[in-house]
Amino acid sequence: MTKRRLLDELNRATTPTARPNVLVALWRWRYELGAAITIVLVVTTVGPLPLAVPLLLLLWPPGRSEVWGRIRCVIVAHRIRVGFVQAYLVNRRGQIPVIAWCAPAPWGERAWVWCRAGITPGEIADRPEVIATACWAHSVEVLPHPRKPHWVLLEIVRG
Repeated sequence: MTKRRLLDELNRATTPTARPNVLVALWRWRYELGAAITIVLVVTTVGPLPLAVPLLLLLWPPGRSEVWGRIRCVIVAHRIRVGFVQAYLVNRRGQIPVIAWCAPAPWGERAWVWCRAGITPGEIADRPEVIATACWAHSVEVLPHPRKPHWVLLEIVRG
């Protein structure tokens, strides 16, 4: 290893991971908070009868597949963040990359990641097995955007 590389690794090892501020935490938990608030509002204003509609949707196989795919995307976004922390993919301020979007795919999930300043797509590509393990996946393919060097597509492949 070169001296510069050793210094970079030492800097990473001594930089603590930053805790998210309130707005970031609310953004990361937006789906869960939205679902909880919606259920409380519906039950308190109308009663429990409208909750039967989502339950009927779950009985319809295509609807169940779509709902389960979206639930997996919410879980995978949280697990990718855990993978970033465990793989120590942080900038000098201790911030992890931003997960901009996650969508279901036939083989698993796709997630668009925005690399903050100080994090490169190559660093993410160096640690796909840590992210895959955190996501409970078979593998993770890291595909940098051809024209925008700060965007990375993660393809989470289920076994």
